Amino acid sequence: MSRHLTLHVRLLKGCQADCSYCSSWTLDGGRRMSPDEYARALRFVVDVLLPGFGCAGPASTVSVQYVGGEILLVPPSELRACVEIGREILGTAFGEVIDGAQSNLVASERRVLGLDALFGGRLGTSVDGRGTQRTVRGSADAYRAAVARSREALLRRRRRRPGAIFVVDRQGLGNVEYEIEAASQGGYQLILRPVFSGGRAVNEASVPELVDVLGRAFDAWAMRSRVPVEPFMLLLTRRIGLANATSQGSVCPFQRNCAAVSLDIEPDGTLFTCLDMADSSQFPLGNALRGTFDWDLWRQLRSRTDTIDPRCASCPFFMACQGGCMSEAIHHTGSPYGRSDLCAVWTDLFHRIDALVERHGRQEVSAWAHSLVA
Repeated sequence: MSRHLTLHVRLLKGCQADCSYCSSWTLDGGRRMSPDEYARALRFVVDVLLPGFGCAGPASTVSVQYVGGEILLVPPSELRACVEIGREILGTAFGEVIDGAQSNLVASERRVLGLDALFGGRLGTSVDGRGTQRTVRGSADAYRAAVARSREALLRRRRRRPGAIFVVDRQGLGNVEYEIEAASQGGYQLILRPVFSGGRAVNEASVPELVDVLGRAFDAWAMRSRVPVEPFMLLLTRRIGLANATSQGSVCPFQRNCAAVSLDIEPDGTLFTCLDMADSSQFPLGNALRGTFDWDLWRQLRSRTDTIDPRCASCPFFMACQGGCMSEAIHHTGSPYGRSDLCAVWTDLFHRIDALVERHGRQEVSAWAHSLVA
């Protein structure tokens, strides 16, 4: 059994931004989980769910990711109370509690630095240096200016900028290489995230478009960049044997054992396997505030570990990608055991990785990958 759990915690869904492709958007984002409710939800998780999950114990780790909505909209004293409650209650079940937050950083410098201090610098954000999808009151320039001020304040404090996500929809295809170069120049880790359906209608890039753009971006990044870019880094290190692709604690979205190692708590207490499945309302598992959980459904989702699409089972890259994201598979096939429609994108990247190793040699590629981590 896994000795690690990723816990997504969404205390609210409200946000001060109005991004066009927000997967978490809801018409009524005002509901906020109180500290008392959060304590009750966590006690249900610890007392009722963890014995069945089998992931707790003195040698175990829980990674708590506070997401939104926008976490900065929670009053500071209330947020601190929730974080301290999480550390205390989860600390009774796990040997190590690691927490962090994802924020758009659209707030005063004081609020942003307070959030940074609360989580010891474990902050992530989102970027869109040239597009118009991320906006505040309809203005992309206002969004960028606010985020830039906050990131510079964090740079002065930490001597580094927080890692960032760039959401890739059709409109953002032309900006992928720009964002990679900006991350390399700025010295921060970047995650390229193909947009997925959630709270708002999205303008998805087609699979052939993603194959083309992400493939060219990989070629521009490989052996040249100074920073890790995901999913390039994970797929490369797994393919060349620098990461254990069969480990039970593998990395989202390239893992099969999601139900056993991941849980999401929504503001009203509803439980899902992960944040993406919550945004898409896929297979709700119960409610931590009402004390309900569908163990039969959970076991069905957990069985994805061993229920493998025949095409994946015969694929030479399966051990590295693990069949891709369960949420994407549900969107594409309706089944948690299906194959992600992004399979062609990952397959193309694996071919490029193999060509990279053939051209430079495994030792040189490994040394470059290690240098990015260092």
